[in-house]
Amino acid sequence: MTTKTKKRNLRIFVFLMFLLPLGAFAQTPNAYLCGTSTVKLTPTFNGYTPANGDKIVWTVDGTAEAPVVYNGSNAFYQIAAGLAVGNHTYSVVVIPADANLCPSDASDNTVIEKLPTPVIAVAAPGSTYCTDQTAATVITASKDASITLPAGVTMTYVWSATLGGTAVTDISTLGTASGSGDTFTLKAGVAPGDYAFAAVGSYATGAVQIVNAASCTATASKAITVTAKPGKATISVAP
Repeated sequence: MTTKTKKRNLRIFVFLMFLLPLGAFAQTPNAYLCGTSTVKLTPTFNGYTPANGDKIVWTVDGTAEAPVVYNGSNAFYQIAAGLAVGNHTYSVVVIPADANLCPSDASDNTVIEKLPTPVIAVAAPGSTYCTDQTAATVITASKDASITLPAGVTMTYVWSATLGGTAVTDISTLGTASGSGDTFTLKAGVAPGDYAFAAVGSYATGAVQIVNAASCTATASKAITVTAKPGKATISVAP
């Protein structure tokens, strides 16, 4: 091994120890993943085009992975479908095969947040109400206590209902949902029958995409029976 090669290898070793850019820990995620969804991270190197034989080195959560020898199409990083729930950081460098070229600086971190599988519950003060008692009855949707959401992620809800197993076309005839959808308040005088009120909960992340958003929903329901008010009695008098 020549002195030139030894120096270059030492330079690369020292460089790889500092792949994680500073200030990454507070970065807003670039994307959220849910379920078994995955994304591909594809780097560009600011005017440098990798050549066959270059080494692509990805750093994942602060640990440099084994270098990948570039073959013309393998600079990307495919995030595993089984990524653990939580915050994950990715950065990359290219180490040219040409010993006369320097390694690139580490990229800024790309942050991917894996969200927990959503679970929600729907509850009400009771299960049976007289039609005169439905006013101000509040049905509540909430995320399961087992789920912890990262800052910037909330749960929103959309309500639907069935009456006797048939979908209610306009749920506003039965009551009103709150702005965030976590509660649904019944109106007075709801018609007697067997109802099921269902909430679909989904994650809200502002402008940051969720991959795949369709897999980030959960549904729960609450059965409620509304009974008719007994008719006003008439009294007959007989000898």
